[in-house]
Amino acid sequence: MMRRDFLKRSAAGAAALCAVRASAEVPAPKPMKVLLWCWDARMTWDDEPDAISTKMAAAEQPFPYLKQPGAYAAGFRRLVDYCATTGIHGFILWGFLRDAHGGVKAAQELCQYAADRGVAVLPGVGLCSYGGYYFEGDHPFNLASYLRKYPERVSTAREAGGSREVTPVLDPSLEANQRWWRDGLEWMLETFAIGGIDYEMGDFIVNPSPEAVKARAALGFEADGNIQDIVVGTKALMERAVALRPSGLFINSTYRGYHQIAGFPKMDYVRALPEAAAWEYTLTGMARRPEFPKGFAGAPAHRKYGYLHWFNASTKSMDKDYVKDIARVFPGVHELGFEFVGTYGEINAVNNSVADRNYRAQVAWARDPSMKLESFV
Repeated sequence: MMRRDFLKRSAAGAAALCAVRASAEVPAPKPMKVLLWCWDARMTWDDEPDAISTKMAAAEQPFPYLKQPGAYAAGFRRLVDYCATTGIHGFILWGFLRDAHGGVKAAQELCQYAADRGVAVLPGVGLCSYGGYYFEGDHPFNLASYLRKYPERVSTAREAGGSREVTPVLDPSLEANQRWWRDGLEWMLETFAIGGIDYEMGDFIVNPSPEAVKARAALGFEADGNIQDIVVGTKALMERAVALRPSGLFINSTYRGYHQIAGFPKMDYVRALPEAAAWEYTLTGMARRPEFPKGFAGAPAHRKYGYLHWFNASTKSMDKDYVKDIARVFPGVHELGFEFVGTYGEINAVNNSVADRNYRAQVAWARDPSMKLESFV
């Protein structure tokens, strides 16, 4: 063999070996998990599908439950059964606890029913608004009850970038409020077989108190004021949550797409919380933009849940078939490294072929982003 042929073959072999090593060192991204998002007051899985609210919730407005108490258990058990059958990881449940549908006992029974079937229930919990841990009722972890007991802790916040004021809310920098959130977390984990908690600060609010201003400045990084307030309020809370339930999913909701994050892709705020903590990003607007997904690369590695405002009464999209949208968007979400993704889950899929397709398509493309539309059955 001539020397140049030997060198050529050696170089080819070395290149092939490097490629094998590279593929071994960089594992393929894991399949995403589907996590649906629900309000109890908009559920149609029960026997009263028309007795629903058809609007979005707002921090300063009541969001009543219009159904009979037993509808809560009937509807959400059907959703659990459907999730278990189709491979949906679980669902976020706002209005998890209300006196109107059985309070603690009904929620305990639902969570145990779901846990026995491998389905995760994540209560939605408002930190500074939206009812606290117990959305509606006279309870120590209901926000209104807490503020009746401690009226001096009533605060007013302002919507970021707008003139709207929201009252009453909690100041995230106040140690007493942080202690109440921690106590509520511990009570919830002791009381219910939940898969985690979905936290939100509430309607993009930023607290103007001198204490909150000082706490944001002390963080040492630039970010949207609302996101800084989230970190101020939940740093210790998230540390406690992942210590108590390492397998749980604890989410801080931004309700923003990447294009709405100040300074993206820097996102220094993710390093302020434990690695196990997750962040929610609303993908609806991102997915419409021409630069999606390539233009949204570069975010620091962290746990991410992508939420899409699709298929819901409040968005007047209950009858829309989203399969083509899912086939287009989910591969991009996967490419961006999201661990969880999903739409609303309030529309009953029993004897509803459009709903069934919408949910099953999410599971299909979350598992296999390379799947072709014509392969979906």
